[in-house]
Amino acid sequence: MKLTRRSFLKIGGAGALAGMAGLGYSRFLEPETVSLERVSIPIPRLPTALEGFRIAVLSDFHLQPFTTLPHIQKAIGVASALKPDLAVLLGDFVDETVDAIDDLAPALATLNARHGVFSVLGNHDHWKGAAVVQNSLERNGIPVLHNSGHLLTHSGAGLYLGGVESVWAGRPDLARAMQSYKGRQGGLREGGEVPVVMLVHEPDFADEVAKDTRVSLQLSGHSHGGQVRLPLVGALELPSWGRRYDYGLYKVGSMSLYTNRGIGVADIPVRFNCPPEVTEITLHAA
Repeated sequence: MKLTRRSFLKIGGAGALAGMAGLGYSRFLEPETVSLERVSIPIPRLPTALEGFRIAVLSDFHLQPFTTLPHIQKAIGVASALKPDLAVLLGDFVDETVDAIDDLAPALATLNARHGVFSVLGNHDHWKGAAVVQNSLERNGIPVLHNSGHLLTHSGAGLYLGGVESVWAGRPDLARAMQSYKGRQGGLREGGEVPVVMLVHEPDFADEVAKDTRVSLQLSGHSHGGQVRLPLVGALELPSWGRRYDYGLYKVGSMSLYTNRGIGVADIPVRFNCPPEVTEITLHAA
């Protein structure tokens, strides 16, 4: 078929319109959606009482300038509606100004979770003011696991929740985060090994965490899934410490790792084929 000037202009015009539509979608529509991902993860030697234990995971809020509080509140509503056993927040609460945490922390404190809400800080929090972010979260009843851990008791069984500082911008210390772990915790009705879930903002630290075989699961964010993912190509750009395990479920040694795509955006206010995510993790016996 001969390509005339008129048909060439029609094809070019259609391509331009498609490009503009795609740009509009990735700038104004997809970043404002919230996708709920449900993931079942097998845990070796999981106590019977923890079968079906559910964890709501949110990460990378980046409140202001591009991510708004109403958008984050929408994600909080999705997570709270799950009525999870536990909610965890994986860092990067702020972006341009650290003062945004004073608006964000009270909203996050409304999360509905049986055993409460726990958090770790991300690289942006450290760059903008880790102490300010941590103080605001803790004033609103959200503990920050700062190279530390906490034993949760659920129906007589124990679950150890640990967390480390940002790998990129802090001083992560896995040994300190595991210091309170005692393996077979005394005083619990159900004996056996207590499983360990480790919160780490940057997913690529999994190669180090997996060396401690007591850790069954690492939960991470940081990468945003790349924000823009093309079919057959994947993410166009990924940050340091978020390039190896950028999105979804992985097996690293004997440990499982899940990387959440995050709620907000950073650097550029677009998402394509990579919508904001709330994750519901359900633990099952391996």
